[in-house]
Amino acid sequence: MTIQVEESLRTTQETLQKANITLTEWCQNLHPREARYSIINKEGKILCDTDTDKVGKKINDMSEVEGSFENGFFSQVRHSDFFKTQSLFASLKFSDDAIIRKIIPISSLKDDMNRFDRVIFLRIVPFAFLSYIVFLILFYQATKPLGGILNKVEQFKIDIPFNKNLQLLYKKDEWSRINEALNEADHQLKTQITNVRNENEKIAAILESIYDDIIAIDPYETVLFYNSNFKRNFMREKSYKDIMPKLWHTLSDEPVLEAFRSVLKNGETVSLKGLKFLSSQNPERYFDLTITSLKNAEGKISGALGVFYDVTEFKLTEQMRVDFVANVSHEIRTPLTSIKGYSQLLEAQKSKVDPELHVFLQKIITNTERMIALFNDLLNLSVIESKNIMKFEELDLKELIHTIASNIRTNYPSKKVNISKDIQLTTIKGDARLMEQVLSNLIDNACKYSGEHIAIKIETFAKNDKGYIAVEDDGPGIPKEHIQRIFERFYRVDSSRETSRGTGLGLSIVKHIISKHGGRIWAESVENGGTKFIIELPLT
Repeated sequence: MTIQVEESLRTTQETLQKANITLTEWCQNLHPREARYSIINKEGKILCDTDTDKVGKKINDMSEVEGSFENGFFSQVRHSDFFKTQSLFASLKFSDDAIIRKIIPISSLKDDMNRFDRVIFLRIVPFAFLSYIVFLILFYQATKPLGGILNKVEQFKIDIPFNKNLQLLYKKDEWSRINEALNEADHQLKTQITNVRNENEKIAAILESIYDDIIAIDPYETVLFYNSNFKRNFMREKSYKDIMPKLWHTLSDEPVLEAFRSVLKNGETVSLKGLKFLSSQNPERYFDLTITSLKNAEGKISGALGVFYDVTEFKLTEQMRVDFVANVSHEIRTPLTSIKGYSQLLEAQKSKVDPELHVFLQKIITNTERMIALFNDLLNLSVIESKNIMKFEELDLKELIHTIASNIRTNYPSKKVNISKDIQLTTIKGDARLMEQVLSNLIDNACKYSGEHIAIKIETFAKNDKGYIAVEDDGPGIPKEHIQRIFERFYRVDSSRETSRGTGLGLSIVKHIISKHGGRIWAESVENGGTKFIIELPLT
């Protein structure tokens, strides 16, 4: 308690000095009930006292004055005539010629201590209880992750070797168990990393051994990897050292970029044919491109893989074939045209020709026309096969079918041709000239191989984002054994040269045209029950 009294007196001294208040003024304004204050000089004379009767008198015990001037602070317990009980006398040196003395009864000190104890009990104990509750909560929150770690350790023990698992079972120290489990996890992780590196080396070796050009990108179009063939053909003039490039850094062809983005968005495989790329190293190269999506373990799209097939040699060979067919057709059609012209001249002068030679003259004319038709079809098929860019436009199917039907009736004036139409799908996108060739061929075949009375039904409709065109006749039909082969080149149901009325290339040309449009064609037929050709084309 002496310490608290000393601090109280020193606080009073500092306050008076800062406020510039004299001791006398301060003392005269004091009216304490539980303590007595006195201002005393070196000689022991009371200069001011809360007990005004003592002012001007000299104290009997000089020990407080001497002790204060000597040590700065002095305190003792003795009997107080003022309080008439044992009291604490505490004095503090205020200046070089005066001290402040404070007298407090011991009983008052005891009351203060009791009040302090009550305050401590009423304030500190609840605070301590709340602190304990907070500590428990914080401790639980701090140790909860440890519990989760221990649960993981328990699960992890299933996957570790039996001897290690047994060691963990007998270790009661949780930290030891965690340490052992983490060591085992570290070992397994290093093993897995080694295995992954080995697998990556194998994959890299496989990629390098593939002749085709391969590139993979992530969903943000950042290149993940590529093989040396791709680098040689597409990145020869570029250098990427520390970072992987974006896809548009390596490929500038907009249809290719859009194809990759489509796969990243929809996940559906995309194929592009006959892409032409130019570089200083390879002046002109052609590639077919197939792009497939890469998916993670959850089945979500994690990237796209593009495989470029170098078809330059095939393209050059194909061009040579087209040129060869064109040249041969031209060279052969010239003499055939001359033969046909002279034959027709002889036929015009038929009366001057020996009647026995008439039959031979007719055969010359018929076979010449067949040869000319054959070379025309060969040239047409070759051009269609080599055609990479189609001129797509909106086609009016109703008008197109009406025009073809009128022309067909003109070509067969001796036959009664009845063509019925059910046009539900009125427009479709395609190459106008080629689609006209397809429908003309199918309708002409229906007329050519039917009798004198011909009934042809043409239907168009849409279903599941596909457009359909069906051409059905009531002719003799096609035997079952021939139905799968009628689209082959030079294949004819009736192989007799005498009775055959076509070159065997018409349906092959039709199939190639439909394929160029991204569609397909097939035939349904019952022998002696008519034939139905169905064309399926994409609407988008």
